[in-house]
Amino acid sequence: MNNLAMLLGSICIYWHGVFMALAIAIAVIVSFILFKLFKTGSCNDLLNCILLSFPVGFVFSRLLYWSCNFEEYESLGDHLNFIRGGYTLYGVIIGVMISAGIMKLFSSSFNAGAVCDCIAAAGALSIVLGRLSAYFSGDNIGLVLKNEKYHFFPLTIYNEQRGEWLLAVFNFEAFFSLIIFIVLCVIFAKNSNEKIGMKGRHGDIALLFLLMHGCSQGIFDSMHVDALYVMGNSFVRLQQILGAVFFTAVTVIFAIRSNKINGFKWYQIVAPLVALAAVGITLGMELNRISYHNFIRNYSVIFLSMLGASINGIFIYRTTLNKQTKGV
Repeated sequence: MNNLAMLLGSICIYWHGVFMALAIAIAVIVSFILFKLFKTGSCNDLLNCILLSFPVGFVFSRLLYWSCNFEEYESLGDHLNFIRGGYTLYGVIIGVMISAGIMKLFSSSFNAGAVCDCIAAAGALSIVLGRLSAYFSGDNIGLVLKNEKYHFFPLTIYNEQRGEWLLAVFNFEAFFSLIIFIVLCVIFAKNSNEKIGMKGRHGDIALLFLLMHGCSQGIFDSMHVDALYVMGNSFVRLQQILGAVFFTAVTVIFAIRSNKINGFKWYQIVAPLVALAAVGITLGMELNRISYHNFIRNYSVIFLSMLGASINGIFIYRTTLNKQTKGV
């Protein structure tokens, strides 16, 4: 697909860039809508955090990409050539977290949890558009499917340079990001509705985003043929590692919180073990995929393990909600 949207003199504007710009705009707008809708604090806090997140997220996004592709950059000019691309989504996520931490450090009244909640939910929606931009850029694609019965969009996409039909992983990522956005909004609404007797904490939505997005990367980054590999090896994928770290850490956080609220329960031990088991199963399937190339079976097992880890995390989270009985 032609990525060029228009020419303005010597300036090229690409569809991929247009989609990414729209994704960023949507993230900002939806963040403010959620902030206003759920009355989570001062809009100035959100605005300041977003403004700080732009440069910090930009830097970390580039650094993470560079750490996996340092051989591409031979000079300082290559590092500073930002037009050529080379960014990671997790760098942006980490940048937002660091920005919120910096804001909290300089202002004790800054509600980092509430701000991150709105940015996380809005970010899930913006990821949908960001992933769909790969239709023009040709990245976030999977293995070659030679069987002609699979040669149709949105399952596969034809790569003109290679002359092959490739799995359109970006479509699956966009679909699941949309599901994550819907789930987060439902939980956001319930946690903010005192009439139903449940009230979550500020920061819960951000943690749930890290949980579900991390699980999604466990399966989808495995499908990428253009994945980022740590230290230039051909097996350890950056986004899978970060996804596993985040969804396991979030599950442990919820388990600890559940213990403080409810006292010791058996599921507080089981929940982190399920998350670790999902990581182990995914690692095993990755090794099996390299050795035996049984793609359908391996991807199915990884998908089920990541789905189980996500449901497991949401379950343990629900045990942390404060149930309140209102008088009549």
